[in-house]
Amino acid sequence: MKNRLFVGVLSLGLLAGASYAQEGYKNEATVSALGSFQQTTNGNGIQQSANNAAGVLFSYRYFFTNHQGVELNYGFSRFDQQFSSPGTSLGTLAVPANTNEATASYIYKFGSRHRFTPFVSAGTGAFLFVPQNSFSVNNVSSSRFATPDFVYSAGADIAVSRRVSLRLGYRGHVFQAPDFGIAGLSTGSVAHLAEPFGGLSFHF
Repeated sequence: MKNRLFVGVLSLGLLAGASYAQEGYKNEATVSALGSFQQTTNGNGIQQSANNAAGVLFSYRYFFTNHQGVELNYGFSRFDQQFSSPGTSLGTLAVPANTNEATASYIYKFGSRHRFTPFVSAGTGAFLFVPQNSFSVNNVSSSRFATPDFVYSAGADIAVSRRVSLRLGYRGHVFQAPDFGIAGLSTGSVAHLAEPFGGLSFHF
């Protein structure tokens, strides 16, 4: 009788554990430091680039299955957008700008509930480049520059505890190179921005 009772209690415990493992935590909030490395673009006689910079990334994830979910991100960084056209009146121009990114992505994670959990994602959103100071080129005044953004990422969560993990990864952005509303600064090109990141993720 005691053996049967023990087996019954053990079975219930295993079932409860299995149920918990399947459910897991559906929500994740993450704060990360990131690096911004923008590709140089060329077009219309203009070369456009940016200096490397650091920033911060805030992320929220909701998982509707053990492996699939959605992710919302907001990122901020500050760096110079640089324009060069040798032999013209433009010469070289550096524009200090605040960069805001807002994106939404589909995310898939592997090895759910394991200590090491890789993930991949893809989505869309927008970039907003805001010059810190107004300027003009050929009597055309600058303005904020907003552009659609395609974003993809890959990385992994490394569990620190049941509710906290270290997140390391890479985000890539594809968007129209900024021109701040001035045709004379437009390359008409697509730029790529690489963002390695690392931070702490909280599960609840």
